[in-house]
Amino acid sequence: MGKDIGRRAFLKGTAFTSLGLVAAGCAPKTVEEQSAIPGTWDKEADVVIIGAGGTGLAAAVEAVEAGASVIVLEKGSVYGGSTAFSSGIVLAAATKIQKELTDSKDDNAEKLYNFWNYAGEGIVNTDLIKAMADGSLDCVEWLAAHGIEMAEVYPSGRVPTVPDEFIATRIHVNTAGAAGGGKFHCDTLYNIATAAGVEVLLDAPVEKLIRDGDKGVVGVTASSAGAQINVKAKKGVILASGGFDRSTEMSRTFSPHQLWALETGVCYCALTNTGDGIRMGMEVGADLAAIGGFIGMPTTNVGMTPTLPGQPEVPGIIVNKHGLRFVAESNHYAYVMRAVFAQEDKTAWTIWDQKTMDLGGTLVSGISYMSDDMAKEIAEGKVIKAESVQELADALGVNPANLERTIATWNEDMNSSGKDSVMGTEFGLVSMETPPYYATKVIEYNLGSLGGVRINTEAKVIDLHGNPIPHLYAGGQTAGGHMGAFYPSTGTGVIATVYFGRVAAKNAVTETAWDA
Repeated sequence: MGKDIGRRAFLKGTAFTSLGLVAAGCAPKTVEEQSAIPGTWDKEADVVIIGAGGTGLAAAVEAVEAGASVIVLEKGSVYGGSTAFSSGIVLAAATKIQKELTDSKDDNAEKLYNFWNYAGEGIVNTDLIKAMADGSLDCVEWLAAHGIEMAEVYPSGRVPTVPDEFIATRIHVNTAGAAGGGKFHCDTLYNIATAAGVEVLLDAPVEKLIRDGDKGVVGVTASSAGAQINVKAKKGVILASGGFDRSTEMSRTFSPHQLWALETGVCYCALTNTGDGIRMGMEVGADLAAIGGFIGMPTTNVGMTPTLPGQPEVPGIIVNKHGLRFVAESNHYAYVMRAVFAQEDKTAWTIWDQKTMDLGGTLVSGISYMSDDMAKEIAEGKVIKAESVQELADALGVNPANLERTIATWNEDMNSSGKDSVMGTEFGLVSMETPPYYATKVIEYNLGSLGGVRINTEAKVIDLHGNPIPHLYAGGQTAGGHMGAFYPSTGTGVIATVYFGRVAAKNAVTETAWDA
C-alpha cells in the first residue's frame, strides 16, 4: 500500500491544495468559480499564447503557418523573454552540420534521449524527453528554414551520471554566434510571426485563465492599455510565460536552490518570469511535474569546460570551507553548482594563481565581468589576493593544512601525470605554483527554475487526476518533466522552447473550436 501513495496522490490531497497554493501565492479556486463565459469578448483568435519568449514565438509561427489566427499576450514591454538573453544554442542529434564538423558522426536521437534520461536521475518524464530527442533534428531543420541556421557545434561539460557512450558533441550555435544568438533567434521568429499576421500585445499581463466547467479553457483575462480585457481562444490557450525564476515566494515553496540563487547570486532571467503561467495553470487544476530544479553556473570560468568555441582553458580549482575539493571543476556547470549548494553553509571558493591571472581578468572572471586586472574587485574584497597558500587560507577562513595539502596534491598530479587523481577534472590541467594566489567566493549566475505544469507528449496540460485540461497547452519552462533536478546541458532550454512550442501549436490548431 505504501508504494501506491506517491507524489500524485500527495498533490491531490488537501495538504497541497490548501497549503501549497497559498504558499505559492495562489488562492485555490474551484472550476465553478471560473466557469462563467463572458457575455462579450474584447478580442478573439483561434490560439491565444501567454508569453512572447522563445516558446511563445515558436508556437506563434507554427500556428499562423498552419492557418490559425493568433494573439500573443506579453507581460513585458519587449518580446523575447529569457531566450533573448541566452546564447540561442540548441542541443540536437544527427544533424547535417554535426556530422560535417564533429567526430560525433554516429550520434542519434536514441543517444540524446539516453543522455537526458541519465542526467534526469529518475525525475524526468521519459516520454517527453524521448519525443524531444526524436524531434530535435526536425527542429534544427525548421529553424534553418526560418532563417536561423547553425554554424558551429561543440561539446558540453561532463555529467558524471551519464555513461560515456551517450555523450557527444551536439551543442549547436547559430550564425549570430553565442554572444547574440538568443536575440537573433527571437527577432527572427518575431518578425516572421508578425509579418504573417500574428497580433502581439506587449505590456499585456494575463491575469487569469477563463475555464468553463464543460468546455475547458475558453480564453483569458488580461490587462492592456490600462484596461481589463477578455480574450477568447476558440481552439486553445498556450502557457509560454517561463518559469518562476524571479519569484522569491514560489522559490521558497518549490526550490530551495533557486531561492538561494536569488538571494546570493546574479540573476539573468527576464524580469517578468515570476511563475504566472504556472500559478494560473494551478488555479484551474493543473498538476505539477519535476518542480524544483534549477539552471545555474559559477560566475567565473576557472576550471570549467570552455563554454564557447575557441575559448581558452582557465586553470584553477574549487574548494569548500574546509579547503577540500569536492567536485570535478570541468563537470557541466549546473552539476558543479548543485555540488556547491550541497556544501556546508553553501560555501565554496574558486582558487587560481598568477599564471592564470596573466590570462586576463576578463577571461578568468567570465560572466561576472570583472575588471581585467581585478584591482577594483581586490580593493572591494570580492577577490582575495595573497602571497602564499597559508596567507590565502587565513584570509578565506579555511583550514590551512587542508588547503596546503589540496594544492600540493594538485601540483604533484599536474607535474607528474598531467591528470587529476582526486576528482578527475578534464580541463585547466596546469599546476598552481606561481604566487600571488587569488580566490573568489563561488556565486551562481542564475538562469532560472526548472519544473512547471505537467504536460503530455501533445503538450496538453494535465490535471491532478491525470486528465488533459481541455484546450490548455504549455511548453518551455512553464511546463515540467523534460528536465530534472539540474540543467543537463547547454542548449536543452532553447530546444525545449522550439519543440514544445511547436507541438503545442500543432495540436491546438487541430482542436475543434469550443464554440462550434
